[in-house]
Amino acid sequence: MQSGGGDMNDVQVTQHRRPTWVWVISVFYFLSAAYTLLSFYLINLGAIAVPAATKAYLDGLTATDYAFTILIGLANLIGAISLFLLRKIAYPLFLASLVANVLMSVWHIVSKNMLSAFVSGGAIGMLIGWGMLLAVCLYAKKLTKSGVLR
Repeated sequence: MQSGGGDMNDVQVTQHRRPTWVWVISVFYFLSAAYTLLSFYLINLGAIAVPAATKAYLDGLTATDYAFTILIGLANLIGAISLFLLRKIAYPLFLASLVANVLMSVWHIVSKNMLSAFVSGGAIGMLIGWGMLLAVCLYAKKLTKSGVLR
């Protein structure tokens, strides 16, 4: 007879369930990666018209700029996959993405006049994105410390 209303399998299943926020964050980053790739493809294809300042900014990007952009995107995507799989590597991946994103953006603002390429609200969107990524970093760190991410 069991007392306490459950057996060891119930406890193990409960411990390995993904928190709701893990699902939300993972789905958000999966969809964001797909949206970003589609947007770049459509812009490069000419299917989406962009303002002249944005076009000039994009035309001025180098292979190194694209390489860093791809690395940041991959860090986010692999971070989201790791978070979904409840792996503690998610925290350093998201943190690296945040740091690289901020540094690259500041560099582009100073050296490539990135702010002129933004459409209405772009700078605010960038700050909101950094805030969201910081929140994800803090959440992943909390999950790591509490043993949810292994």
